[in-house]
Amino acid sequence: MEQETLEVIAKNEDRLHYYIIAQDLRISAHYAYVICKGLERNGYVNFDTFSGICSLTEKGKETIEKDWLVKLKRHKENIKKTREENKKRILKNVETINY
Repeated sequence: MEQETLEVIAKNEDRLHYYIIAQDLRISAHYAYVICKGLERNGYVNFDTFSGICSLTEKGKETIEKDWLVKLKRHKENIKKTREENKKRILKNVETINY
């Protein structure tokens, strides 16, 4: 849930109110508040409890970038795998049609 919270904040210009985070993740506002406090304790966000604004720190931004790079790499691998499977299916269909 913490990673998803970081992603929601990153997608919204690195600053977001915890109530909006709760709406986006479909969790309670109190749970979003607790998550933001935990992320602040671990150095991923700055959390202004007075205004309720949660913003990414450099550590948080680096974590998001690494996660997005891993997801991008996985996505590229899935595309490559799908292309290879489609190529095999096409070749199999060509063989079937030619007979």
